[in-house]
Amino acid sequence: MKDYHKLCIELFGTDDETELRKIAGRLRGGRKKSLTEKDIDNAIKMQGRGMSTKKIAEHFGVSRQTISKYLNKPLTDSYVMRLDFMYKQKVCTEIYVDFENKQIKIINRTNDIMKRAFGVNENPTWEDFESFLEERCFPNSRAMKKTILQRIGVDSYDPLQILELNKGRTAEDNQYINFTRKRRLAF
Repeated sequence: MKDYHKLCIELFGTDDETELRKIAGRLRGGRKKSLTEKDIDNAIKMQGRGMSTKKIAEHFGVSRQTISKYLNKPLTDSYVMRLDFMYKQKVCTEIYVDFENKQIKIINRTNDIMKRAFGVNENPTWEDFESFLEERCFPNSRAMKKTILQRIGVDSYDPLQILELNKGRTAEDNQYINFTRKRRLAF
């Protein structure tokens, strides 16, 4: 006959019923907890205040991977490019780009307006997006522009193409851009 007290001590380090229940609660398997829309909004706000993904996950009682799934939404059908405007390792603004309809959608991940791509502007237009790209690029009127373009391997002054090459870095700040393109199927 098995000595279950001895087995519990061997497997879990205790045979105390209260401790075993705590361990069982932590090890509970099954379906992962899903977050409500309100929880997701709160998680985004917590991230904006600088809270780490690990701390947010602990707050909601889910894994870091589960929180990351909610905080890092995939590209939708019409938005074919995502630009993550970064400061160090932190995403400050996610910019979703729909070139066909000339629309963008943003999600600010920080409350620090100085680190946001569009500052206090929560609903930027296509023109705002184009201005943002040009501000992070060398000026179109720059002397020896053709030589610079030739040196970096670009045929014409296209701020988006230039920023993809230099990751949107400028001498004025420590921010940069990570680019993600959605692959389209060719028929």
